[in-house]
Amino acid sequence: MKKFNYRGYDAQSVERAGTLEAENYAEAYAALTYQGVKVVKLEPTRANFTQSAKNFLLKLQIGGQWRAVFFRELSVMLGVMTLHESLETLAHAANNHPSEKILSKLVTAVGEGQSFGAALERYELIFGGDAIQSVTIGEASGNLQDVTARLAAQLERNYSTEKKVRGAMYYPLFVLTAALIAAVVLVNVTLPVFESFFAERGGELPLLTLLLLRAGKFLAEYWPIIILLTAACVVLSIVIVHEVEAVKFFVDKLKLTIKLMREVELRNFFERLSFLLESGITLDEALKLCAASTKNLVVRKILSDVQFYVERGSSLGSLVAKENFPPLYVGLIVTGEAGGELVNMLRQCESMADFEVEEILRTLPAKAEIFGTLIAGLIVATLVFAVMLPIFDTTNLI
Repeated sequence: MKKFNYRGYDAQSVERAGTLEAENYAEAYAALTYQGVKVVKLEPTRANFTQSAKNFLLKLQIGGQWRAVFFRELSVMLGVMTLHESLETLAHAANNHPSEKILSKLVTAVGEGQSFGAALERYELIFGGDAIQSVTIGEASGNLQDVTARLAAQLERNYSTEKKVRGAMYYPLFVLTAALIAAVVLVNVTLPVFESFFAERGGELPLLTLLLLRAGKFLAEYWPIIILLTAACVVLSIVIVHEVEAVKFFVDKLKLTIKLMREVELRNFFERLSFLLESGITLDEALKLCAASTKNLVVRKILSDVQFYVERGSSLGSLVAKENFPPLYVGLIVTGEAGGELVNMLRQCESMADFEVEEILRTLPAKAEIFGTLIAGLIVATLVFAVMLPIFDTTNLI
């Protein structure tokens, strides 16, 4: 049995929170629903630090594309083999690969009678809670092959998006790094010459040059402390964002102001909702699962509110319109509900969101280059002024 932390509201809108035991996420969710709790947050209790660290390092070793490849291969094998046989075949093929340990554990767990979803929960950090939920639903509906194929497609698409974003950042990062190196060399090699010259003749350096010199000396003298403080601040910020819900909510809200992240969230939502409805799950239950699967707290709150009113008879189209979904998506959802073709319309919404994401990614490298060049230009311009101003002033000292 696994332990889950939950938070939600009962029929009287009284907040309920605590811990319960269940075999997997689906059972925990079903138990809370049976108790009349409207689930807002449901997640496994945190694993011990050592196990989490091992899983994190393992995730880095296997790379971001491995999950997509795993589910793609598994979906193909499930067409001709049982789940246990498929996992055994994949484990043998992964000889001397970092994923071999994961696959061996999955083979053992499934062979002992555990559900595939429950076996994956041990490596939630690697597979992700949304993928585990999808697998659990696929097992329950007897549609695991289709689920794994859809998961593979979604993971491949998300990985491609991340790769394109990283690729667009290479040029501006290179330009900024070159500008910063030039700044360090200039501040520590060239500007001290002007300082000695002006000191010998009783003159004063221009303010800009003096500020850069003082900053350079401070960094050169205290760089170990600065690095440690910076690292501590970064770690503390990450911990605060992950542990303090109000801060994470604020950060997630900021993320949605970025069009790329907003469209990716919409694309994943439409894909997941259409799949769940196609699997025979009711709309309100599908919305619950979509809310639980997203990591963005703002999106989770929006979907929880939509689910609450859908459960009480409101139409999905009217609710997403109130939540400021893009009008084109709203129109398709309203049309789908009216014509009994909601699943097809959700797929159209997914395709449109995917098109928007691809368009943003197509223009992202050019925008990143412009931004990086502008920042580097400002740095270089500042350095040029810091050098030229003392040169102009030397004419008054000679």
